[in-house]
Amino acid sequence: MLKRYFIWIACIASLFFTSCEKDNSGSDPNREYVNNWIYDEMSFYYLWNFYIPNQPDNTLKPEQFFESLLYKRGEVIGDRFSWMQENYAELLGSLNGVTSYDVGFEYTGYLMSPGSNEVIGQIAYVKPNTDAERIGLRRGDYFTKINGTTLNTSNWSKLLSSNGRSIKITFLDINTGETTNKTIQKAVNYAEDPVFFNKVFRLNGHKIGYLVYNFFAPGPTEDNYDYDKKLNDVFGTFKSEGITELILDLRYNSGGSLNSAILLGSMIAPELSPDDVFIKLEFNPLLQAELVEEYGEEEALLNKLRDKLYTGEEINNVGASIRKLYVLTSNSTASASELVINGLKPYMPGNIFLIGNTTVGKNVGSISIYEENNPKNKWGMQPIILRYFNKDGKADFLNGFQPDIVEKDNADKLPLGDQNEQMLQIAINHIINNSVSSGLRSGVDNGNELLGSSVQRKAWANKTIVDNPLLKRRNVKRQ
Repeated sequence: MLKRYFIWIACIASLFFTSCEKDNSGSDPNREYVNNWIYDEMSFYYLWNFYIPNQPDNTLKPEQFFESLLYKRGEVIGDRFSWMQENYAELLGSLNGVTSYDVGFEYTGYLMSPGSNEVIGQIAYVKPNTDAERIGLRRGDYFTKINGTTLNTSNWSKLLSSNGRSIKITFLDINTGETTNKTIQKAVNYAEDPVFFNKVFRLNGHKIGYLVYNFFAPGPTEDNYDYDKKLNDVFGTFKSEGITELILDLRYNSGGSLNSAILLGSMIAPELSPDDVFIKLEFNPLLQAELVEEYGEEEALLNKLRDKLYTGEEINNVGASIRKLYVLTSNSTASASELVINGLKPYMPGNIFLIGNTTVGKNVGSISIYEENNPKNKWGMQPIILRYFNKDGKADFLNGFQPDIVEKDNADKLPLGDQNEQMLQIAINHIINNSVSSGLRSGVDNGNELLGSSVQRKAWANKTIVDNPLLKRRNVKRQ
């Protein structure tokens, strides 16, 4: 049987990815096979394989069996992020930003009032080439009902993601109290482009590059690098314009490809050299020993900055021209985004400035494991297999990176990229005046308790996706 693996550094929040309730059945003759497969792969790859029970209950359903193997589930020092999914093909598509039925926008949820269980949703950004864009939905719009059902703390994060070709949303004007119903046709198999927006602002002698980058992915499918090429083209524009500062908007970026993260770091790091280490990897002793023995420590454990894309194009690096990097963050900014921040810190000491909320805090990664074309096993699992560090050996952000300027992202009506949009304006003002206006910082806070964001439930959420040729070769060897 042919066994294939797609590699990711992953950290998926268990809060949003719960086990499938379908009984993969007491009468299912494949259950024992699947559970044995889970145990075999976890015993070799899992970062905490030493703590796997010696005699787990093999009668459990596969997702329950998988959960029974995890180390200190949910604890900061344990495993908060391993997970599995019943259909590996859907998993792999979603990891590249493809959604079966996409409503056309991302959103946040807030309590309607203190002590209430009613929820109000707010659009964070509208996606291009969707019905949501065509009917005129805007960043900052509020909504309270889906198909006539009032949002509450139990359903708010699920109603919009339910399958179905169309959906009716009740929008609320918080100034007048008026409501409007709008029906949206969902986009089928929608491939979201993570390179959302870019612009160069010329202000008071500064040339400020601004990029909204919403997740890390090389392209819409495996072995496609269109998104990496587009990202490099953006930095080609920044380079030709001679930008003096860079604002990297990662508010809605909850993770993605390790390769794309290294490429982004390579586009920003001063004095780019492919001999310089960007991140270091640490596996469990069994896996690490085998990788080091076969490939050598430097090749197996070190990821260096790159001067070329996988497709051969030269990296467009702006590190020599920028004075400071500003990163816009939120409590959805995670994993691959944090890896970029952490990896750049030794290269830009004192010149990385964070604006927003504390990031999630993910310094571990996982690998997607599945069996292709095996009728006995359609499951895919995503166990944590490694930790990553910057070149100085630091990964001390388990509680997230603290911002230099704390600012809530209560989306105003201005689109991302508008110079007067709240958080962008704070960054621009700091660049030009080296100060922050208190008036700016209080203008759009709706005062409601934030519950979470739809980007925290993406398939790539809290991941750094790793396309590691060494692990791929090793997996083929294990067939």
